Amino acid sequence: MDGLSDLQVRAFMELQYNFPVTAIDPYAHAASSLGISEEDLLAELRRLKSAGVLKRVGFYFNFRSQGKDAALVAISTDDVESVAKATRADPLVTHSYLRDDPEYNVWIVIKRDSLDEIVKAAEELSRLSGARRYVILTSVRTYKLSVKYDLIKGVSRAGPYAIVPPSAPRPEALGIPRTLPEALRSLPLEPSPYSAASRVSGLGVEEIVKAIPKLLQVGVLLDPGAAIDGELVGFRENGMVVMEPSGAPEELCEAAARSEYSTHVVLRSSMPEGAWRYPCYSMVHARSRDLVEEVAKTIARDAGAKTYRVIYSLRDLKPGAAR
Repeated sequence: MDGLSDLQVRAFMELQYNFPVTAIDPYAHAASSLGISEEDLLAELRRLKSAGVLKRVGFYFNFRSQGKDAALVAISTDDVESVAKATRADPLVTHSYLRDDPEYNVWIVIKRDSLDEIVKAAEELSRLSGARRYVILTSVRTYKLSVKYDLIKGVSRAGPYAIVPPSAPRPEALGIPRTLPEALRSLPLEPSPYSAASRVSGLGVEEIVKAIPKLLQVGVLLDPGAAIDGELVGFRENGMVVMEPSGAPEELCEAAARSEYSTHVVLRSSMPEGAWRYPCYSMVHARSRDLVEEVAKTIARDAGAKTYRVIYSLRDLKPGAAR
């Protein structure tokens, strides 16, 4: 569904980049900015949701705040279908891609309660697929997370709440029930979207709206607004930009996170140690590979990377995964 109408483009841009996190009626607020009625906006969003273009409107619940660990597991295997089948059945695998890297062709993001459990899951995937080798790239720190699509420029561009705090408390430590951030992941497409979260959390709607900026500030919640299917709106090139530092890897990731076009910047450590020489990575999505290359070159150059590579996605092995 590449052919979005002018209204659909404007609605997506508004709800991605200007989502009113302090408004008790965010859809009415967005509709006013677009010059249409709330009823018309919601009807348009429901059509886009039914078509699969709109995944959700809401917030990302930080896995760190849920007490989980995560790692990117890269596997070299000829049996891609076994990996695809296993990852589709695993609710804690959020990304599973066939990529064009010459060393590792399948790349998977696994979340578990501990690193030991991630290692066991990686070992099992390796066994199932008859892998020649694999490497576990643990998540040391996420510097940035804001996967949004600039429908005007044709390239991914981060939103205003992109930078991730170095640590995130559990919601309970803030006196917030865990049911609240879970409910805020996907807001109903209705005039009072926080009513459902109020019912499950026991908090009033005004209390919820007051709590949201704080939850964003400390990193319990991230990346507010509309989440859309990039491929369905023409963003079919997905490049993982892996960078080798010339100095401290932390400084490289910090610098990469400052680019408006880096949407997901993570510092990783390899298991076994030294098996992978690119500790910092960023994601770039675009409508053309030339645009990915241009943006990747700019990010790596401005961040001061010693070397970098772009590893492209060839196939999503777990389409429709909740992320």
